[in-house]
Formats: sequence, C-alpha cells, structure tokens
Amino acid sequence: MSTQSVPPQRPEVKTGDAVFDSYNESMSDETLLLGHMVLYSVFDGHVTRDDLARWFRELDLDEDLVPPPLRNVDAFERVTGPDGVRVTYPLDDPAATGPASRSGRRRRKELEATATLMVRPVRRDGGHIVRHVVREVRDEERSNLKYDTRIGVCTFHRDNSEGSAEGAGTLTVEPNHAAIAKLPEAEQTTVHRMLEALQDSYRHRCTYLTSDKLRSVVRRYVEHLSAIRVRPTGGVYFVHRQHAQTLRTLRDLVGRFGQGSHLVAVPLPDQDEMREMIINAFTTKAKDELDQLARDIAAAQHSNRHDDAAKLYERFTAVQQATNEHSELLSNSLDDTRAALQLVKVQLGGLLATAGSDDE
Repeated sequence: MSTQSVPPQRPEVKTGDAVFDSYNESMSDETLLLGHMVLYSVFDGHVTRDDLARWFRELDLDEDLVPPPLRNVDAFERVTGPDGVRVTYPLDDPAATGPASRSGRRRRKELEATATLMVRPVRRDGGHIVRHVVREVRDEERSNLKYDTRIGVCTFHRDNSEGSAEGAGTLTVEPNHAAIAKLPEAEQTTVHRMLEALQDSYRHRCTYLTSDKLRSVVRRYVEHLSAIRVRPTGGVYFVHRQHAQTLRTLRDLVGRFGQGSHLVAVPLPDQDEMREMIINAFTTKAKDELDQLARDIAAAQHSNRHDDAAKLYERFTAVQQATNEHSELLSNSLDDTRAALQLVKVQLGGLLATAGSDDE
C-alpha cells in the first residue's frame, strides 16, 4: 500500500498589523507591559475635513481634537507664501523643473544661467490680498540678478458678505500676456504651467487636508494621551499602557488617510532599561521647558511685563501636572524635575507678587 508524502507546511508569516496584534497578545499581562513606543508616517491623500469628522465619530475618538474647517484664505497664504509654489529651471532647458532644480541640489557639469518663478506680496486690505508672480534670472557666475516683476497677478478676493464663513473668498490668477510673450516659447510653457499649478494647489488645499495637517492631527492626539517625546525632534513618542486601546483605534484612523500612511505602536516590556529611557526622555524635556520658562519669567520681570504672568503660570502648571502624572505612571519620584519646578515656582511667585502690588 503506497502512501503519498505531504509537503511540510510553511509557518505563517505575520506582517504589519498582525505582528502588532500578536505581540500585544503576548504582552497581555499588563504587569509585563510598560507602554508603547509610537511612530507614524502620513502622506498626502484625499481626506476632507468632513471625512475626518465622520471617522472620529465612527471610531469613538474625541471629536474635540478634530481640526477646525479649512479656510480659503489659509490655502491662498500657503500656496503663494515662502513655501508655496515655486519653480526653478535652467534658461537653456526650461522644461527641466522639479524638486532637484528648486532646491538647488541638482548636479550640473558647468555653471548655467537659471530662472526662478516665485510669488511676492504686493498689498493687502480688507477686501483683497494681491501678490505678483516674479521671474528672477541669475547669471552663470551667480553674481547678478534681474527681474520681471509681474509675470502674473494672484488676487484673493475676500468674501465679506453677511453669513460667509471665516476666511472665505476666491482666487484669481491673471497672466501678464504681454510680459510672457517676450519670453522664449519653451519658457512660456513653463510659466503657464506654474500659474496652473498655483490654481490646482489652491483648489486642493481648499478641499483636502494636507499631509502636514493630518500629521498635526495625529501628533495632537498622541500628545493628548500624555505622551512623552522620546526623540527631541518629535515623531517618536512613549504612551503608557492604559491607552493601548486608543492607540489601536488611532492606527485604524491613520490607515484610512491613504496609501502609505500608518501608525505603529511597539509594546515596551516593563524592564529597568526601558523605564530609565522613558524617565530620561521626560526629565530632559521638562528641564528644557523649565529652563525656557525661567528665562521668560526673568525677561518679564526685567521688562515689567506683568501681564505675561498668567500665561507663564499656565505653562508652569502644565509641566507640574505632567510631572505628577508621569511620576505616578512610571512609579518614579522624578526628584530632579521636582527640584527644578520648585526653583521656577519661587521665581514665578516673585513675578506674581510684583504684578499684584502694581494693581493696588
């Protein structure tokens, strides 16, 4: 009697969310879990503010952290501002535009004359904001500049009618056909594309939340969970284990932002090395905040700016509350931070006392 050999089954390979869930299950005993290291990446998609508000409701997230409605005037300011639409290209090849040429990092075998199309402010009043599209030409030696100061005009027309939304208005982009006609044909095409890009970018920002805004939403929510910034520049946070379910929900939310957007919460075991890393991160951040607060209090005292006392006290209270909370969660006295708090409290008390005596 013959038997058929059964090929061995390959072990299941877990990736992404499956790894997260599997690891969390293995750390289900909360006595073994300190919290989570949170990292996230958010990319541009097509998420409207209404989409975001609806997802917050569906996922039972705190709707107070939904950003305010988009304002057309903000879209205009962004698109035509210093970090807005801007195009740099070599004069002998106007079609060679893009991030490399814009940033000046494009490698060239030899020096060449370049032109940059940028937007510059002209005037603003209660009814309009006017900005001109300027063409700046830099010679081969990078020593001389010349300008065409009005290749086009970008105007934001404020909607001041009764009942209009805050920051409402419309954009018009008017090419200066006479000035553009003097340019070589290939460059004319680049100019017109830049003017179209201004309008396209404005429409996009009036409709969709940019990746920057969505990142801000995630950052604010994570920080709302009393997160500790592990990396000084941000982007990596520690969140205590009590917020594990909220982090799972945030992961689902970020996954809806679009392709590539994700949030990862890596479980941290409750070990001395991990606890020390988190405590050091908190005390470093608290020290920086208290050092800056002390300098600001001293400046207010020196300048007799007693009106600043309330805001300074609010900042002090925030650090004090965070210290109390994390001292309890991390089972650590955070003595160094408390000592620094006491010094700033004395300094702040002097400012408040001076402000009170001036009011009498």
